[in-house]
Amino acid sequence: MSAPTPFVRSKYRTLEGGCVSCSGDLATVQSLPGVQNVDALASGVVLVTHDGTVTDDAVIDAARKAGLTVAAAGPARPVRG
Repeated sequence: MSAPTPFVRSKYRTLEGGCVSCSGDLATVQSLPGVQNVDALASGVVLVTHDGTVTDDAVIDAARKAGLTVAAAGPARPVRG
């Protein structure tokens, strides 16, 4: 039996425009392979929980396609169960 996949959480800050609380803005990020969950906080922070295979560039590009400009805000951190 294999061990469960350890998930990590990456943090992004919105830079301009877009509504982070609108699910449509986050759908492109949510659909990235390896993404488990996307949370938008009222403070303009987007948290992406993933399996460790998702790159910052992929998240930034997916958000840009949805009209939301974000920047990585530090390295991915392990999700504590």
